Amino acid sequence: MTDIENLEIIIRQAFGIQKNIKSRKNTNSCISPLNRKEHNLFAKNFLARLCRLNEKFKGNFSALNDIAERVKNIGEAKNSGWAGPYSELVALDFYSQFSEFFALSYINQLPIKKHPKSIPARNGQKEVIDIDLCLHLRHDLIFTDVKSFNCIHQNILDEVIEAVEEYALLTLSKSVMIGVDNLSSLDYTEVKQNLGYEKRKIYIALAGAVSKNQRLLLYKSQSGIIFTFRIEYSDTISTVREYSPFAMAEAYKYKFLDYGSKLLDNEYSVITMVRNPYFNEETVDFGDFNNIFYRSLARRTFIELARMKEDASVFSSGYATGRIGVGDVSKNLAGIIFIDDESPSESEENKLYSAYFYLNPNYANKKPLTIRKLEKYFRNERECQIKDFDDFRWDNY
Repeated sequence: MTDIENLEIIIRQAFGIQKNIKSRKNTNSCISPLNRKEHNLFAKNFLARLCRLNEKFKGNFSALNDIAERVKNIGEAKNSGWAGPYSELVALDFYSQFSEFFALSYINQLPIKKHPKSIPARNGQKEVIDIDLCLHLRHDLIFTDVKSFNCIHQNILDEVIEAVEEYALLTLSKSVMIGVDNLSSLDYTEVKQNLGYEKRKIYIALAGAVSKNQRLLLYKSQSGIIFTFRIEYSDTISTVREYSPFAMAEAYKYKFLDYGSKLLDNEYSVITMVRNPYFNEETVDFGDFNNIFYRSLARRTFIELARMKEDASVFSSGYATGRIGVGDVSKNLAGIIFIDDESPSESEENKLYSAYFYLNPNYANKKPLTIRKLEKYFRNERECQIKDFDDFRWDNY
């Protein structure tokens, strides 16, 4: 049985819904563990998550069909492309744990004419604003779109490295492993704007190095970024990685400009970021690394970017020139919630997630959200999963 055939059976058994996936031979690091005789923790937790979601939305065919469609999307994805739909399922499962305090709606399409001063409206977007989740609190609505925290440079380089390793095996009859040093401190905007165009050049340079049995390759991109590739002709490889949560926050400080199309003008807009080690190897928590990194990144987004006058189009291609400022985007974002998905390593259901809530003290559309206003909706036996909750009330400088 192929991984795709197995996934179709899983969807049918979990939701009673038939989904047909065209790419019959496709596989990826999410669906492959589901098709093994002995399920690892990730696979067991994946299947248990589907059961919980089916129970939560039982009787709501539209929501269940959307959830089943996301599972189908996971099966259709190449490489780490499954991270997006998978992250939606994680966020839906996490928030559902607290649904005794608020209703939860999945897939919200909002007419843009009802949000005329929103970032997407000002940027020329038409018809609807599509947002994944809405938390219906007692007196407020919180709309949150879900994103996967997968490092863009890791995605680009993984694609190239995989192609070179395949070339070495099929053409040169060499089994090689390729790694790269110190990705975590590379500037997000610079990588996003430049590295994708150089994939072919990197491939040629690496393939040439492998054909000459080199063990080290220094590659300088057109924008001046220097990559140190290490090549091993065995089954193990060691790379040099120096981790600093503050340097990483500096490198990623413009990341949330990419999500301006999800920000409303008259309701709270929050971005939920999901990290899983299967699609993000750069933010692997040891000590308090992730906590420090997430808080530092949120603070830069809310406070440093709020003061910037530069045009948002300079840092993200999603904006029309001259319409939206960096500070405008920052002040329209009510908060960021980071969720670390621990399902590859945790067997206890109440330890599957580690969440970090950060609220923007400079939010401009309403009175900013505060810890006091929000935390009461996340008070039950699962609140131990919330590792940090900060509204920067005393840190807004």
